[in-house]
Amino acid sequence: MFLNPVSTSYFLTPNFTTVGYPNPEMPAAFEYSEKLGKEVGADLLLATDPDADRCAVEINDGNGNFVFLTGNKIGALLTNYILEALDKNGELPENGAVVKSIVTGDLIAPVAKKYGVKKYDVLTGFKNIYAVANELEKNNDGKFIFGFEESIGYNYKDFVRDKDAVNSAMMIAEMAAYYKKQGKSLLDVLDDMYKEHGYYSNDVISITLQGLDGKARIGRIMEEFRNNPIESLADLKTRKIIDYKLDETGLPKSNVLKYYFEDESWVAIRPSGTEPKIKLYINSVSKDNEKAASDKKEQLEDQMQKIIDSVE
Repeated sequence: MFLNPVSTSYFLTPNFTTVGYPNPEMPAAFEYSEKLGKEVGADLLLATDPDADRCAVEINDGNGNFVFLTGNKIGALLTNYILEALDKNGELPENGAVVKSIVTGDLIAPVAKKYGVKKYDVLTGFKNIYAVANELEKNNDGKFIFGFEESIGYNYKDFVRDKDAVNSAMMIAEMAAYYKKQGKSLLDVLDDMYKEHGYYSNDVISITLQGLDGKARIGRIMEEFRNNPIESLADLKTRKIIDYKLDETGLPKSNVLKYYFEDESWVAIRPSGTEPKIKLYINSVSKDNEKAASDKKEQLEDQMQKIIDSVE
């Protein structure tokens, strides 16, 4: 059984005239490839950004429609597939490591635990992800296996020490073909992971605040959360707060706040380092079902948004 390959149409148009915004993080970037995918009955659509370091995925849901997978879902699927395959083949390295950013979802945590692999959390950016690989290699203290960020950047092994859409596209296609031989789509595999490890729902909200006034307001928003800690949100009590700017975390200082709640759900907030935006990250967890996790995520998002809106 083979996958039907389809390439995204904007690869053929160097001026990107067939896509309004050539960012594969946005499902709209798949408009042309979805049309072609339906014509040929494709199982899998892949899209990279123009410099081919990030890779996005859509999956045929079996009814001829394509479902967009977030970076958190793709990263969790790849982590599960890679560790499962290495373990099955007797190639799982001793003291293996998987690495993600602190604002990336936590579904890989129980997966890593299942296979006896250590999970590292680092600041955003692949320079930080591969800093772990470099350190492990330098100290002969473990072996880097896989790293990813929620912003659709991934890489397997360490021969290219940066996010790499070529490597990722190959691994995603291999993974989809492997599970198709078992009669499963990646959506089926994701559902299996939820049933085994719990239901995770994630979202990233970017709030644009332009100019000097916007920059000042972003500063006031961060200070509001820093000076008036949230005690509870969406009927969840706060269990732990990490201030990556002031607390000793073992990581470089960074203007990020992260709230963990009693059920292991969390929210994080940080200013963008490159754009006039403040970013809100939501990670909800439920043992019940996917809808419960999604509903909880929306409640956390709504209540965080109200706090942000209250800051003039």
